Amino acid sequence: MSIDYWGNRGGGWSYTCRTEPDGGGSQCWSVKGEPIDRTAEDLFLAKAVPEELELCLAVEREAEHQADALAGQWRLRIDRAEYEARMAERRYKAVDPDNRTVARTLESQWEARLRELEEVKRNYAEARRQKRVELTDEDRAGIRALARDLPAVWRSPTTEPAERQAMIRLVVEAVSVWPVEVPERETLVKVQWHGGLVSESRVPRPGRSDQGRPDKATIGRLRELASQGLRDEVVAERMNSEALVTGSGNPWTVWAVRWARQSYEIPRTFADKPTRRPLPDRHPDGRYSIPGAARRLEVSRDVVRRWLGRGLVSGSREDFNEHRKVWWIEIDDEIAARLLALPRRERKADTRAGSTRRTTRS
Repeated sequence: MSIDYWGNRGGGWSYTCRTEPDGGGSQCWSVKGEPIDRTAEDLFLAKAVPEELELCLAVEREAEHQADALAGQWRLRIDRAEYEARMAERRYKAVDPDNRTVARTLESQWEARLRELEEVKRNYAEARRQKRVELTDEDRAGIRALARDLPAVWRSPTTEPAERQAMIRLVVEAVSVWPVEVPERETLVKVQWHGGLVSESRVPRPGRSDQGRPDKATIGRLRELASQGLRDEVVAERMNSEALVTGSGNPWTVWAVRWARQSYEIPRTFADKPTRRPLPDRHPDGRYSIPGAARRLEVSRDVVRRWLGRGLVSGSREDFNEHRKVWWIEIDDEIAARLLALPRRERKADTRAGSTRRTTRS
C-alpha cells in the first residue's frame, strides 16, 4: 500500500491500495492512516514493555551492527588511500635521483597521497564521533533506563518520528491491513514481529455517513458517565480529562455532550438544579439589597444603582446563599430621609438616566 497525504501542511494521510504495484491503476480501497499508526504503536508498546530487556539487547545489537557497517565502509576508503600512498612512495623511490624534475613531481604526488590518507582518517574519526554508533558502558546503562519507561520515551515531545520508526523496526518486521465489512466496517491490523509471532487488532472504519461522529468507545464512555447521574458539564470535564474528543476532533463542551445524548438516545439521569431562593430585601444584619432599597424608597432598581455610582449611598458586594456578589446597602433613617427629600425632578432625571443603563443582576 502507498501513502497519500492530504490537507494543508500535511494535515492527514491515508494508506491506499491500487491495482498496479507501482502505485498506478485504479484504487482498490483506502483507509485513514492515523488510526492505523496509533493501533500499531499500541501493539508495539504492549508487546515491548514486558520485554524491555530484550529490546535493550536488540538496540545494542542494532547499534553494533551499524558500527560494524560504518567501520567497514571507512576501512575500504582508508585501505585505498594507504595503497595509493604506498604506490606514490614506490614511484618516487624508483626514479633516477639525477632526474630532478620527475623526482620533484613524484615527491609532490607522494606528499599529496599522504595528506589524503590523513584526511580520510580524520573524517572517519569525526563520523564515529557524530554518529555515536559505538556504545560505551554508560550508553548501555542509559538505554536500559529508557527502555524501562518506554511509553514515556515514545510519547516524549523530544522523540523524533525517525527515532520512533527506528525503535519499531528493531522488533517489527511488517504491518498489514485488511478491510472488514461484516458484521461492522472495520480494519484488521496485523503486526508481524521478528521471530514470526503476529499480533492483531481491529480499528473502526467509519463510512461517509459516520464522518464527524465520535467512535463507539467514546460514545460508550459518555453513556457510562451519563448513567452515573453526572450533569453535562461534569461529563464534558471527565471526557476532556481522559483525552477523548468529539467526532470532529474538538474538546467536549456542555453543548456537545447534550447533542450526543440526544443523537444517541442517551437518557438524562441527573436531577434539575434546585431553583434559587429569592433574594431577601434585607440582610440579617439590617443592610438592604438593591430590590429592598428600591421598594423602601419607592424608586426603580436602576435609580438605586445610580445612587451607588454617585456615592449618595454606600454598600459592599458579598455572596449570599446561592447568590454571588450581591450589593448590600447601608440605609438608615437619616439617609432615607435625605434621599426622599431629593427634588422629584432630580429623582425622575435619575430614573431616566438609570433606564438607559444596562440592567444587571443584583
